[in-house]
Amino acid sequence: MTHEDYKAMLHAHALSALDAEDARALNQHLAECDECRSELADWESTAASLALGVNPAEPSPQVRDRIMNAVRNEKQASRVVPMPQQSRRAVWASFGQVGAIAAAVACLVLILWLIVMWQQNRSLHRQIDLLSSEIRYTQQEARRANEFVNILSSPGAKVAELQGSGQGAGATAQFVYDRSGRAMLMANNLPPAPAGKEYQLWFIVGKNPPIPGGTFAPDDVGRGELFDQVPDQALESAVFAVTLEQAGGATAPTSSIYLRSGL
Repeated sequence: MTHEDYKAMLHAHALSALDAEDARALNQHLAECDECRSELADWESTAASLALGVNPAEPSPQVRDRIMNAVRNEKQASRVVPMPQQSRRAVWASFGQVGAIAAAVACLVLILWLIVMWQQNRSLHRQIDLLSSEIRYTQQEARRANEFVNILSSPGAKVAELQGSGQGAGATAQFVYDRSGRAMLMANNLPPAPAGKEYQLWFIVGKNPPIPGGTFAPDDVGRGELFDQVPDQALESAVFAVTLEQAGGATAPTSSIYLRSGL
């Protein structure tokens, strides 16, 4: 910094208007420069004269009122109610609690939705199983009917009606066969066969011993079917009967007759 720079700072220093750093630098210069010390003394004398020579003036009541009103308006306009730190923390804590409650509600809704979907899925599976069973039943009935009709459509086919008797009361059956002896028995409402037992078909011709036929087991609703071959001697005239025998059949009837034709 040059001598001229220091001189330019003297009047501000006389009015105490320099910042600390400039004042410190100027004081170091003044300790070495007589010229600047003398000029600073002149500036300080002038500043003192001005301060002491001015008569104080009191503002008029109108001016004072305007100033006070302006100050009051400024205070009211700038009045700000600060939020206490504790209140801000409480607000954020409230937001946190609300968020936790919302998350819990969302989780509960999701769980309930999953339960409903699981129940609907189980219900759909039960309906599918029921429909599948009905379809299988319909297909089986259609197959049985087609096979029955197929034999019945053969030249010279015959049909015999079997009625229930004794323990088989209420059961019925249709027995169809053609000239070649190809035959089919369709039974309904038979009592369930005990474990190790099956129903067996018999061909009774005159007073001869009954000729054993095939065996079958009815389903849960008492339906049963049997494909068999009618012996030649039974093609023209025979009585058809059904008894309950050991699984695999017997060579002679051992139980009472459950179904019989010609009744």
